Amino acid sequence: MILARYTVGPFAENCYVIGSDDTVAIVDPGAESDRIAADLEAHGWRPEAILLTHGHIDHIAHAGHLCERYGLPVWAPAEDQFLLDSPQIPQLAAMLGARPCPRPERHWVDGETVTVAGLDLEVVHAPGHTPGHVCLLHRESRNALVGDVIFHRGIGRTDLPGGDTATLERSIRQRLFTLDGDWTLHPGHGPETTLEEEREENPFFGRRATVRLR
Repeated sequence: MILARYTVGPFAENCYVIGSDDTVAIVDPGAESDRIAADLEAHGWRPEAILLTHGHIDHIAHAGHLCERYGLPVWAPAEDQFLLDSPQIPQLAAMLGARPCPRPERHWVDGETVTVAGLDLEVVHAPGHTPGHVCLLHRESRNALVGDVIFHRGIGRTDLPGGDTATLERSIRQRLFTLDGDWTLHPGHGPETTLEEEREENPFFGRRATVRLR
């Protein structure tokens, strides 16, 4: 499922290329679109769509470059449109050498399964970091793109517009920790981890939690 991971930009954000065979989707292209495009072309991967887990600038800044280059549609959470429409976005995008993100052609729906780049992805609404944040699950391989909901021994910040700690806790405990068995988690920052590791060791919401947020 995961064909490549690129850690890009000043926020060290993880952009993923996912797919099967020669058709791919680009997940959260936050920076360095020329590098990503060069690798796509070197591998002969044909991009089909840009998938956004949420609307923060470090995950969307170079979506415009890739949309223009390949004529791609954008899939994004409807509840995060206020972030994409923020008057600060053009200024922030310019600072990152980017263009404003095109308006999404499709919005995620919680619980639906979408087929893109040859993959069946289950959409799980997991708010708290942003109101519309989604995780994308590929049950066949037990891989999950979790954006900034949960990290290796960490969680997404909740002090930005639309963030809420109690909501994030519910998302992690009720939407992720209740998944059956173990999964490989691919976060928006830092290394991959596993669901069972975080159920046990995550210092915020795992069984051995040591950090009190409230």
